[in-house]
Amino acid sequence: MTDNKSAWQKQEKAVRATQLAFDLSSEVQKSIKKSAIDEELTPSDMIRRILGLEVKSKKTRQRLSFNLSDEEIVQLAQQFGIPDADKRMVKQKVADLLIKHVKDSN
Repeated sequence: MTDNKSAWQKQEKAVRATQLAFDLSSEVQKSIKKSAIDEELTPSDMIRRILGLEVKSKKTRQRLSFNLSDEEIVQLAQQFGIPDADKRMVKQKVADLLIKHVKDSN
């Protein structure tokens, strides 16, 4: 029972946290985001570090994500010459293309 009470207290504390959002120039936002990526932190954790606050989370594995409609998945599958239903292979081909793009850009 004590574990449940402790869990509830942590959740209650999290609910009471206040989120702050800032309208900063794109230059400031970009700089903070770049620093966060370089430090393998989230932008929120980078702001906490800048403010001298405790950074509780571990370093993050940076991920890129974006949304595709079903039609776009079919379009990409056709572009890559793979079956329309093979979303996993579409994902792999997109990753390969992004890696190639970065190598070619450098």
